[in-house]
Amino acid sequence: MRNKVLGVVLAGLTMSVSLGAAAPVPAVQQYYPGPGVYCFGYDQCYPIAYSRQVFSDPELTNLIGEGSDNCVGAGNQIYVTSPQLPTGFEVATPMYVCSGFGPYLPPDW
Repeated sequence: MRNKVLGVVLAGLTMSVSLGAAAPVPAVQQYYPGPGVYCFGYDQCYPIAYSRQVFSDPELTNLIGEGSDNCVGAGNQIYVTSPQLPTGFEVATPMYVCSGFGPYLPPDW
């Protein structure tokens, strides 16, 4: 039980991102520093919420589960929670960025 709680806490910490001081400005260069994160400039990075589908086969013909991530804010942190889905072949499609000022849809999506 302790390992499960520790795993959940560590997962939450790795998904959490500090809030930026200013609103995201689309004119600033946007980039992906890594999977699941979208940045506005170099100091305002936020997690990405995904729509998820799980298939039982590698050909992606038999859908066995689907769900969407949710944005959660706690204090000065924003993180994404993912739905409990069955194990299989997952396809994750970016929906929006969970910014400190609400969901944001980047223009290049």
